[in-house]
Amino acid sequence: MAPLPLATRLGLTHGILASLVFLVLIATMQGLVRMVGLISDIRDEGLSSVDAEESIHRAAWAIEVTVRHGRIACSKGSDGRAVRDSLVSSRDALVRHRASHPQVPQALLHATAGYLELANASTTGDTCAYLLLPETDAFRARLDEELTNAWIDRIHDVHANLEHQEDAARQIGVRTATIGLVVAIFCAVAAVLISRTTARSVTAPIAELARAATRLGEGDFRPIPPPRGPREVEELWRDLDVMRGRLLELDRMKTAFLANVSHELRSPLTRVRAALSLLSDGTCGPLSDQQKGVLALASRACEREVRIVTALLDMSRLDSGLPLKVESGGDIDRVLSTIVDEERSEATEREVGVTLELEGEAPHVAIDSALVERALANLVRNAVSVSNAGQSVRVRRVLRREEDGRKFVAVEVIDDGPGLPEEVRKASFRPFAAANVSEVSRPAGIGLGLSLAHEVARAHLGELVLVRSDSTGTMFRFELPLVDPKPKPIGKEKAREADEPA
Repeated sequence: MAPLPLATRLGLTHGILASLVFLVLIATMQGLVRMVGLISDIRDEGLSSVDAEESIHRAAWAIEVTVRHGRIACSKGSDGRAVRDSLVSSRDALVRHRASHPQVPQALLHATAGYLELANASTTGDTCAYLLLPETDAFRARLDEELTNAWIDRIHDVHANLEHQEDAARQIGVRTATIGLVVAIFCAVAAVLISRTTARSVTAPIAELARAATRLGEGDFRPIPPPRGPREVEELWRDLDVMRGRLLELDRMKTAFLANVSHELRSPLTRVRAALSLLSDGTCGPLSDQQKGVLALASRACEREVRIVTALLDMSRLDSGLPLKVESGGDIDRVLSTIVDEERSEATEREVGVTLELEGEAPHVAIDSALVERALANLVRNAVSVSNAGQSVRVRRVLRREEDGRKFVAVEVIDDGPGLPEEVRKASFRPFAAANVSEVSRPAGIGLGLSLAHEVARAHLGELVLVRSDSTGTMFRFELPLVDPKPKPIGKEKAREADEPA
């Protein structure tokens, strides 16, 4: 499946977040609708029924009030006609209210039926005589008590119903708030996760490509694995892989050019060395002291150029992945002794001491002695060249054991010089990374010594480590495992193992 563009991914993730917010809104609206429904029920059912019952209660109480006023009028000598008319009017009003509101509590109907009976009894005969009877007063008192109790019971029922509805509304509010809070927390967590996932889907492959670009800048041209990310990142990877292929092609051309030039220079340099050796031996006749001095300068310059050409050829050989010429019982101590003896003469001229320390029994390792000798000689030669008069260079061979049980030989080259320049330390062990050392009278080389030593160590499944480098000196550790190394491509030519478009 083709990767989605970044805009599509952002649209999907933002759409998911918008959907979650919409769900919160729906849940909140649902709770509000249910609460409004409860309020409507209270208004429509509870309060409207109370209003109807109140009208019946008022109509019944109007009869009681009329009876009271009529009794007072009769006691003052009224003939009762006006009282009878008022009672008839109040009775008819109560009948109308009872007929228009049939759905009222039975207790209220029973109480109001008594008031209808009182009104009928008062209007069928002598009104004043009936109203002034003691039995009428007792009947009225009983009716008043029944009506009051019915109304109090009804108010209590209404209050209980309101409390029940209030509890239901409160539960709906709490449930809505809880659901909203849970969904809001879920939305917040989802937003964080979606944002981090979306950001990681962009930043992670870009970080991988950045590391790959750094690796390309360091000269490692292995294929770049295709990242998983938006389409824009995939297009960036394609462009970077195209650049990797072009850089690899240029590097191969450079390596081939250096190898050809080095090979072409080696033969004439060998002849020049042989000619200088014949002159030095006196084969061509005796030389004056001045001529011997010039010859010594020429010999040193020739040896320096031979070492440079040899280093270039060794680098070309290692870059091409050619197998090592391994000696199964290589004597590393003999190699170190040879190096120290050869470099001691130049060190003596600079008044620098060179010492060799061998700890423990001499190990026998499977090495390409010629390559290892040239690599370690470069380290020692560099250490001598950065040392001032009176300082010393120590070459120490020790046996080390890792925590996982692996054993290896470590050759440590320690000097008392000013330390590596910052640009050289940053360049790690890349070829042609060299700089002047201001504290010593040493011209900058071409920067092949450390690179060659590093590649030789890796070719033997070992490592060259810069242990320290400061104002008190520099320490390199050249590690060789006590195993038989297998030939393997190293350095930039690892890209040739899988140089197919990914």
